Amino acid sequence: MKKKQKYNYKKHKGPIDLHDIHELIELGLNEEEISKEYGISKKYVQKMIEDFYNDY
Repeated sequence: MKKKQKYNYKKHKGPIDLHDIHELIELGLNEEEISKEYGISKKYVQKMIEDFYNDY
């Protein structure tokens, strides 16, 4: 028998766009809420935010 894998309902299917994260920041969401929305870690969200502000 195959083992059942846990299904992650909040896992984002497609690639994460930096502009989408910036849009959520403008709406007032914090890093924790963004990470829950996309199913990624808070450290990754923080890194993307830093990269965004360093580039622009």
